[in-house]
Amino acid sequence: MAESARAATASATARAAATAIAAATASATARAAATAMAAATALAILGLLGACADESKLRESELIQLLALLPGRYDNSEQAASDAGRGARPPHDLIALIIVKVYTPRLGHHLFYAQEMAADDPRRVMSQKMYSFQVDGKRGIVETVYQFVEPLRWRDGQRNTELFTSVVTEDVQAEGCQLLWKKSGERFIATHDPGVCPDAPGAAPQAELGAGVLSIGDYKFRKVR
Repeated sequence: MAESARAATASATARAAATAIAAATASATARAAATAMAAATALAILGLLGACADESKLRESELIQLLALLPGRYDNSEQAASDAGRGARPPHDLIALIIVKVYTPRLGHHLFYAQEMAADDPRRVMSQKMYSFQVDGKRGIVETVYQFVEPLRWRDGQRNTELFTSVVTEDVQAEGCQLLWKKSGERFIATHDPGVCPDAPGAAPQAELGAGVLSIGDYKFRKVR
């Protein structure tokens, strides 16, 4: 009887030990798997963060290029001459466009004043706008176009750019559709934000900018200085 009891006790002890070992092994395996998964997740997150950082740096670099290309004096004299030679009806108006960088802290970091005038009569001003550029993490380079509430107050501001340091949000109204700029080769192409103002399929870009050339709608300008 005593021997049987001892044998039973030994067997139970062995089973308990085996169970404990199995449990410990399973726990260690689970911890190892969890650690490996956490490490993989961390690496994936770091990879995504790195990719996002690289993408952001690329967009910032492209914005700097765009900002360097944009300012200057333009006209569409070549387009107007072509219209006249072809007898196009209606011909494009002959327009001079001046774009100057301005400091307007209440509207953003990268602002320009743009004034369109009749090329043969600069007193005949056709439009006055402000262009604001920024990099958005999801949408890339975003342009907001502003119109003035009182255009006469800012007319010929390209002659005195310090005037624009006083512009506040109440002085302007943002146009309803922002433009998204993307670099394509050596040029930048702007389309409307498809989530807000989708362009028609196959529509021409809203604007295009390259070295010495700028298209806005169907007007094609060349930089004259």
